[in-house]
Amino acid sequence: MTGVISAFEYDLLGDENAKISGVVPLPSEVFKYLEAMALSEYGCQFLKVTARNNQRLLQVQNYAGMLFTPLGHQLEILPKVGRNLTKEKARETLVTMLSYLSGFRHIQTQESSVQTYSRPLLEIFISQFLQSLSLLLKKGLRSDYREHSDNLTFMKGRLNVSAQLRHNVIHRDKFFVSYEEYSPDNAANRLLHSALNKLSKMQLAAENQQWIQELRFVFDDIPVSRDIDADISQLRFGRNMVHYETPVEWAKLILTGMSPMALQGEAKSLSLLFPMEVVFESFVAQTIADELPPGLTVKSQFSGLSLVRHQEKDLFSLRPDLVIQKGVPAKNNLVMDTKWKLINGNMRNQYGLSQSDLYQMFAYGQKYLAGEDQGAMYLIYPEQDNFTAPIRHHFEFSNTLKLWVVPYRITANQGQRFSLQQ
Repeated sequence: MTGVISAFEYDLLGDENAKISGVVPLPSEVFKYLEAMALSEYGCQFLKVTARNNQRLLQVQNYAGMLFTPLGHQLEILPKVGRNLTKEKARETLVTMLSYLSGFRHIQTQESSVQTYSRPLLEIFISQFLQSLSLLLKKGLRSDYREHSDNLTFMKGRLNVSAQLRHNVIHRDKFFVSYEEYSPDNAANRLLHSALNKLSKMQLAAENQQWIQELRFVFDDIPVSRDIDADISQLRFGRNMVHYETPVEWAKLILTGMSPMALQGEAKSLSLLFPMEVVFESFVAQTIADELPPGLTVKSQFSGLSLVRHQEKDLFSLRPDLVIQKGVPAKNNLVMDTKWKLINGNMRNQYGLSQSDLYQMFAYGQKYLAGEDQGAMYLIYPEQDNFTAPIRHHFEFSNTLKLWVVPYRITANQGQRFSLQQ
């Protein structure tokens, strides 16, 4: 396997020949490839061109995932949750959050599936696809009856009279027939074979390469997809196709570039890159109901109120990430916003909080809680080594409008990720 280059969010990347301290070195051809991507007319959301000591560098933005370059190198970008975070813990954190993200819930987080986070992300994801495909094969490939028409030397199925008269007036020893054949040549199996075929051309870990070759043998009699989009549109998962869902979801990712974020331009690479604000926001929204006391209802991306009215029109929509309601009829009880950012417990620099975030929470409180004392607000940040417990004292906007700043424990067990403050 060609080299895997690991970096964290906001790390600097540079040409290995520059030898600048604190910069992740890249092979010259890889740096040039990524630089061209960042400078292209389409731009590049996850990389920004910068400089230090008169040397051009690339800075990773707030994205995490992996990019497989056409040069054979893998660039792995890991979420930065803490100053002293290990690669293993960063991978576990990302995989845990992705397993709750819409479109990626087939990702497994159990130790028996992922086995270890010491491997690069791409190898972890490919192993999960291969594992799910192996489980499918133990249950057997699905076959369907398919309609065929052919000119045969023997009678089979039903005679197509019009075609027989058109083709076999002279050749009376032949029969133009239509018949059904029970075959594994269907859209789902073609997509699975195509995904294996694509992976077989990549430079991967020896274990995964061998596994791919073993699985490809099973698909020898099934053609690869000639029209991936058309085959995807044909997919239907009935009761007898449930075991296909996970491997087919992986296959769709592999065949469509594996990316929820479009990499535009001519240089299209296999990628799986995620904006971390979206991933964290989705993870909290999907899991926080399990962390709250009974009787509370979670509403995500709640809308309906605006900051001001002007000429009988509402302007500047206010959309908190989470509104927690209570009672019948439902009444807003808590307002929460998630922030993918590192903060700390140091009062001297105001804990690393952003003034604009507090202005935003003040507006939410005025509009959604009306400053009432039965409500409270929360700013939720990822837990990290400098932020393991809520900031001890709340922030007072007024005697009745208060804000708590709390950590969210991403890899903790259900019920232990978050707790309300009194």
